[in-house]
Amino acid sequence: MFKLFSISVSFLIGYLIGSIPFDYIIGKLNGIGLTKEGSGSTGKTNALRLIGKKAAFMVLLGDFLKGLIAPILGIDFLLIAVFVLSPFQALIKMEMLNFLEGIFFVIRYAPLGWVLWFIQCNGGSWQCGKFQYCTIIAASLGALIGHVKSCGISFKGGKAVATVVGTLFALDWRVGLITAILWALIVFISKYSSWGGLIALSFSPIIMFIFKFYFSNVRLFQVILYTLYCALCAIYIIYKHKTVSRPVIENTSSITIKSCF
Repeated sequence: MFKLFSISVSFLIGYLIGSIPFDYIIGKLNGIGLTKEGSGSTGKTNALRLIGKKAAFMVLLGDFLKGLIAPILGIDFLLIAVFVLSPFQALIKMEMLNFLEGIFFVIRYAPLGWVLWFIQCNGGSWQCGKFQYCTIIAASLGALIGHVKSCGISFKGGKAVATVVGTLFALDWRVGLITAILWALIVFISKYSSWGGLIALSFSPIIMFIFKFYFSNVRLFQVILYTLYCALCAIYIIYKHKTVSRPVIENTSSITIKSCF
């Protein structure tokens, strides 16, 4: 029951973070309703077309940070629950701590979650159970769904490329960095943002598998789970871009990014 509750809470945390409509807010600050103009998407491409490069960059950064922060908070919630709240509750029952000592205990050991997350993401030898990995993926999926179906803007949203790249940085910074560089290079060469996201994220499952299987001291379950997550994201991104793929191939798409970087 505790595991299911923690996974559910991590998903909810990820969803709420993903639902923050940075793009919609930035559009409104510039007098533009992104959900009602252009393609109707709240993503960076529509923002670039309607309100310019600076605003589009802010949208891109906000979407990326949502994906980055959600999995970190997901694992931090788990580790605080396991390493802090459980001992804290036990000690309270044993009448070994008063309220103020309990607050000090939480403040002192809560950063442990961040430290263990950093070690794990950098291929360290610290290991936790399958539960930990499921919690991280739940938060990542929550951020993805939250961005696409934001509760803050009537369950509308963007295509979530930047948010997915942010989650990849949280899962393994090396995979996220390579994916982001590949995305930027393709956009720079082709001038099409759609192709950048499609191709970069299509390769992300392969990149994730290589780094987790060959260059990290992690369990096989984590390798499979993270690779499946990347594959799921790649399939989803391809599906979301199906309406723009043909126009791009036929050179009739209006989604052309010039001097984007």
